Amino acid sequence: MNTRDSSLVLLKQGAEAEARCMTKARRLGVWTPVLYAVDPVLHTLTFEYVEGTSVKDVFLEFGSHGVNKERLDDIAFQIGDTIGKLHDGGLIHGDLTTSNMLLKSDTKQLVLIDFGLSFTSTLPEDKAVDLYVLERALISMHSSCGNVMDQILAAYRKSSKQWSSTLNKLAQVRQRGRKRTMVG
Repeated sequence: MNTRDSSLVLLKQGAEAEARCMTKARRLGVWTPVLYAVDPVLHTLTFEYVEGTSVKDVFLEFGSHGVNKERLDDIAFQIGDTIGKLHDGGLIHGDLTTSNMLLKSDTKQLVLIDFGLSFTSTLPEDKAVDLYVLERALISMHSSCGNVMDQILAAYRKSSKQWSSTLNKLAQVRQRGRKRTMVG
């Protein structure tokens, strides 16, 4: 098998895996775009178009344009609740950033997108790394929102039955991240 053939196999497997993970997320009660079609020949997925704004854009506008503390609190709750459902169902998103979260225009409901790096796991370590990716994204992009991660984790604790082992692991993952940052 040459490199091109192996790339096509990975693309095919990637599209199918993303479709499976997205379907599983919907079964767990997580809002995602509806998956309309999987084309195994072109290795493409066709999704519902979600009219809305990314959480990234909303957080960047915090303090202006009508984005107030109450709105921020609601979004943080939805994020924590959604991640708790995913993790309790054994699903890791793999790319939890505010760019991969939309707020529907009509309902302001949080919708998760881009399950391309998702996988199934029940390990607290994998769940903790998922949360850590989000935390780093929030720190780097949304410092004006204060420590919104605390609110997200509070909602996660309410939503997840396995929150304790995950948050204990998160503390360890943070320590490793700090050491890596200090050492370079």
